[in-house]
Amino acid sequence: MKHRVFLLTGLLAVLIAGLGAQMTSARLLFVRITEADGSPLADTTGLAFKATLHCVSRDALYTDFGFFRGRGDLYAKLQLGNFGVGWEAGDTVSFLAFRNNPYSSTRPLEIEIPEGGAIIWWGRPPVEGKLCVGYPIRMYPYVLNVQTPAAGTPILKDGITTGLASGDPIFPETTKDLSGVFSLAPPPSGWRWEPAKHLVTPRDFEFSESAYTDAEGVARPGWARTLEFRLVPEE
Repeated sequence: MKHRVFLLTGLLAVLIAGLGAQMTSARLLFVRITEADGSPLADTTGLAFKATLHCVSRDALYTDFGFFRGRGDLYAKLQLGNFGVGWEAGDTVSFLAFRNNPYSSTRPLEIEIPEGGAIIWWGRPPVEGKLCVGYPIRMYPYVLNVQTPAAGTPILKDGITTGLASGDPIFPETTKDLSGVFSLAPPPSGWRWEPAKHLVTPRDFEFSESAYTDAEGVARPGWARTLEFRLVPEE
């Protein structure tokens, strides 16, 4: 009988410890997202995000996660209690937002959870009585630059004409447009392109403060990838 009591007591202790380990605290975190120039996002069409806390990831479709608009600004809404893991002040939430049409994304953001239990407004302009910390996170475009000896050479993707030409920055609309084998229209007789093609994936793009130049000649930031093709005489 005593052995049964000890066994039941032990099982109860393990169960209570397991339940305690799963307990987590509710707290809202709002992250302000803007266009690359700092202007408010117009809508959430094609917009998504991934937030990670202690190796557990959530997106905008998860319970009490999503988007919120306030005073004309757009925020990603995160419920820290719904990650399903315990957390405390000083822990870090990793955040990344991305959008289709045209494809763009933010730079990875590490948010340190501040002390207290008040709603966290990350990137919101200071408001009395609100916990406003951090800075707005911006959506930067992906830009593909194709360089050839002479601008205007037709560009092919996966062997199909794109209607685009070298010399002008290309802004992919979707992730599908970012991936593939890029090549050029046939060169003049007696010449060949070197290299003949470039394999491109989203991971090949790197952030640059001068990803492209706008109509006024001003360098703009973004995720850039440059493909260079040279004309080489046939041997």
